[in-house]
Amino acid sequence: MSEKKEALNPLALDPKRETSGSNTFRKYNYQYHWAFCRILDEHESGNEFALFIEEHEDVTIASSLDVNKTSFELNQIKETSKTHTINSLTKTSIQDTTSLIGKLATSCCNKSFSSKIDKVNFISTGGYSFSLHKEGYNFEVIKSGQLSDEENTILLDSLKHIDGLSNFHQKLAFVIPDLPPKGFDLVVEGKISSLISKIAPGLKYDSNSIYDCIIRDMSRKGENSFDYQHWDDSIKRKAITSHQLTDVIEQHISRKPDEHLVTELMLILTDEYSLNSLSRRKIVSGFNRYYTRRIASRDTLISEISKNIVEKIEMNLDKYDNAKELETAVIYSLDKTTCSYFQTPEDLRGAFLYELIAGVSL
Repeated sequence: MSEKKEALNPLALDPKRETSGSNTFRKYNYQYHWAFCRILDEHESGNEFALFIEEHEDVTIASSLDVNKTSFELNQIKETSKTHTINSLTKTSIQDTTSLIGKLATSCCNKSFSSKIDKVNFISTGGYSFSLHKEGYNFEVIKSGQLSDEENTILLDSLKHIDGLSNFHQKLAFVIPDLPPKGFDLVVEGKISSLISKIAPGLKYDSNSIYDCIIRDMSRKGENSFDYQHWDDSIKRKAITSHQLTDVIEQHISRKPDEHLVTELMLILTDEYSLNSLSRRKIVSGFNRYYTRRIASRDTLISEISKNIVEKIEMNLDKYDNAKELETAVIYSLDKTTCSYFQTPEDLRGAFLYELIAGVSL
């Protein structure tokens, strides 16, 4: 029997006129996935953040959602096989009159927000060849202060024409990313799985759905070229925030509360609340959502809310004989931030009952 011949691809019989498109897409795609890895690291550390794509630099990270408290980190990212030297980083040409480092400096020097910038990173997959490498060192992050005197002289001379250069040199670092240039989407999904296993062991989760939600929104916001005068509008329309990442993770993880918690919850609802079945189910749903957030969230706001509810329960515990009356007193005394966090009265009641059962020692 003769072997079946594989069909030839008609589109591959002639060379393509343009091949740069796929390379360009990969380079941009790499930036997005590097940014994704970065916010996963921030989430694991419990840090608040807002991440912007193509906002003054490839990736800009705000350290706080509060405009009065935030500082910025600017990152220029190069997906390349080229190993950079101090000369390649600072050279110019007739076609390109601004060097790579010059472009980075221009992004953050002499700006109205320059004083809020505390880190500036040049990130390259190709790595670097500086004097310290010739001495046998192999650092992942190389601060400008680690360059040789000669390299620093070349660097500063190449930037002397740029206005507002003060402190740029001290903030500058050269970074080799740990995200590989190929297969980075699978690495990010694996990083999501690893993160959830660390912060909430035993939970069921869908890392693929978490990945899809965030990368789609990151792409959509990265393509938004509008400027926004107000910080809150910019956060909403241009940034991926710590709160958003927390919400997406919570939506795609699940774990039923321990059996003894559920049993006690149902006893309280049955004995001390006069509710129809639908209202009872809404409270149970609110209880379950709050339970998941308490065990899985890295958001400091959740910890503050829990502390506030427990504090008010303990203050009023000896004054009432049943949970319903205690709840009324507790909710009346809660901070506005705590009350505004919950979208429905049933969600707030579920949180109260969780802390009464699991958070307070009777």
